[in-house]
Amino acid sequence: MFTHKKPWITLIASTFLGGCTINAPDAFRFLQQNESFMTSQNVNTKIDILWVVDNSASMDVSQQKLRQGFQAFADKYMQPTWDIQVAVITTDTFMANSAFQTYLNTTIPGSVGWSSTYINSRLGSFQNPSWAPSLVNLSTGKFDSGIKYGYLNPSWGPDYAKLLPGKHDGPSTAFCFEILPYFINGVSDCKVRDQAGANTGTANCLTPSGTENSTSQCVNTVQNDTVRSGKAIIKTMPPVGTPGDSTWKNQLVDDFMINVSTGSSGQGSERGLSSVLQFIADNEGTATQFFRAGSVRTIIFVSDEDDQSMTIPGTPPSGFNPLSGYACDQSSLVSMNGSAAITGNNGYCCSDAGKNCRFGSEGTSCPSKTVDGFTYTPSICPVASNLIPVSTVKNSLDTFFLNLDAAVPLAEGEVQQPNYFIASIVATTGTSIQTLQAQRDIEDSSVGTLQTASVDRGDRYLALGDLVGNGSLSLDIGSSDYTPILNSIGNTIIEKKGTFYLGRAPTGEEEMTLSVLHANGSISLISSSLYTLAGNKVTITDIDFILSLASTDAILVNYQPSTAF
Repeated sequence: MFTHKKPWITLIASTFLGGCTINAPDAFRFLQQNESFMTSQNVNTKIDILWVVDNSASMDVSQQKLRQGFQAFADKYMQPTWDIQVAVITTDTFMANSAFQTYLNTTIPGSVGWSSTYINSRLGSFQNPSWAPSLVNLSTGKFDSGIKYGYLNPSWGPDYAKLLPGKHDGPSTAFCFEILPYFINGVSDCKVRDQAGANTGTANCLTPSGTENSTSQCVNTVQNDTVRSGKAIIKTMPPVGTPGDSTWKNQLVDDFMINVSTGSSGQGSERGLSSVLQFIADNEGTATQFFRAGSVRTIIFVSDEDDQSMTIPGTPPSGFNPLSGYACDQSSLVSMNGSAAITGNNGYCCSDAGKNCRFGSEGTSCPSKTVDGFTYTPSICPVASNLIPVSTVKNSLDTFFLNLDAAVPLAEGEVQQPNYFIASIVATTGTSIQTLQAQRDIEDSSVGTLQTASVDRGDRYLALGDLVGNGSLSLDIGSSDYTPILNSIGNTIIEKKGTFYLGRAPTGEEEMTLSVLHANGSISLISSSLYTLAGNKVTITDIDFILSLASTDAILVNYQPSTAF
């Protein structure tokens, strides 16, 4: 999951007649051996892990559990002797698409001349941002020219899908005021970090003190944008001359804890799948390219809602915005909130254009779902015909990874396959959906907004994992402890690094020995209890043993093939 020095493991296949090995597409790259005795080839052990974390208003609790569970994961898997790199993007990374530029430059209706109670309460210390030096009239406290949608989260825009400092190396930067009610009045409590004299830097995010907590300390605002690791790509391999000791490893952990704390002020249209596609389109092939040829890759989605990735029109119509293409469920919204706020003028969900409702022009009903006997109806839903087919996403990822690996040498008999798998940390059970929704109801009430049913099973993420296969994982975001979840992801990655194929099946395990050749020339026998043999497939089954291998080690295989070469 992280990067580490170019760890190469060498396989030596030796037989009396000559030996050869074939690597599995996602295993150590054990290249075919053609020499007769003790020949070797270096093996590629690069691992690239992309996290796609929901940064919408409901995710604070889940992100806190992710931070807590990551410590044990890092201690086990973040080895400076492994070539691992990790990056984090958000489910609103799709906002980099140029189709939303007009929306970002649009003034929010009713904001011209508006005055924020919160900003006025601290007008003496408030500073206008450099990108909008006249935003707030510092004499009257009013937004004389209004507020543009792009000001709410100034990271949105053309570079948002790139791994640049200030974009994906810490929580999303957002404006701390009443237009973002969950940000200012919810558990994020952005006022804690926003005001003069507040904590700066990452220390209090990583280790809250006194009455502080990580949720309110892992916050970036326009006034205090300092919770940054400065590393949008985290590499486990230390630079030349830097020891891979506990100091280095602790810094890796801290950097990732900051990066994975994406915050909860992102766009409410959670589009994890299209965010990955936007990331590949904008970031890969640039100076900040993340995925490497020949690496083992995993894409990890973390969200308490289903994916809502929609096709973006080549020529967006007037008024196009991130919430275009959504229907709302009027009847359930009315039952939760009463009709006045839902169907009245400037309401939340109605089909009467004259009332200027937020949703409803695309429909006033959403399909219900039943999970483990629990039936619920999301309050808003993307119109099904607008959704990007999951198979299309899978085909796009396949094509990208196949093209990336096109120049990687293949062993004899090896067929190139798309080399990645999916891990979905999403709502998978009826219990999780109800528990997370209850938490969301409490926050809706505390910030004074409408009650909505937003938590949803991650069907589209799960469907992508099913299509991709290759060890893809389905994991429950409602789990109380994320340590087992993260451990299962780490084990899946490492297991792939312990599998290889011999050119011919051995006569049997009793005719084969595996050992480790160390840099100093010493050789350690690998106990037969640490690996299995099935035909010509050898799998080292002990995770800790695989993790103990160093980049200077080599795996030696001696066996008698059951058939002649």
